[in-house]
Amino acid sequence: MSGIVWWEIVTPDPERFQAFHGPLWEWTFRTEFEGPEAELAADYWLVMDGDDAIGGLQRAAADDASPAVGTRLYVEVDDLEATFDLVGAAGGRIERRRTALGGDDRWFGTVVDPTGVSLGLWTANPPA
Repeated sequence: MSGIVWWEIVTPDPERFQAFHGPLWEWTFRTEFEGPEAELAADYWLVMDGDDAIGGLQRAAADDASPAVGTRLYVEVDDLEATFDLVGAAGGRIERRRTALGGDDRWFGTVVDPTGVSLGLWTANPPA
C-alpha cells in the first residue's frame, strides 16, 4: 500500500506565502537544494514545524506552466520507473523524471493525471 509521504505548495510568490503562513501556523522556512550540484533547479524551502520538516514550498516558474500553482501530494512507491509506466498506460503523463535530492535514498518524480492534477512520486530505491 502506498501512502502520502510529503506535500508541497507551489506559488509564484513564496515570500508572501511565508509572511502569511509562518506567523499563522508558527512555521519557519529553510532554504534547501541550492548550489550547482542541485538537480531541482528551483527556489525551494522546507516548511518547518519546530525541528521537523513537514512539507515544501517552491517558487512557480514564471516562464513555464510546470509546476502549476497549488498543492502537490507525494506518494511513496517501490519502483519509480514502473509507476511512470503505469501512469502512462492509464492516460497520464510524466511531468518530471527521476530526480535526485542528495544522498543515496531520496528520489522523486512527478506525473500529471488525465485531468491535469500533478502528483509527486517518492522512492528510497535506486533505479533498477
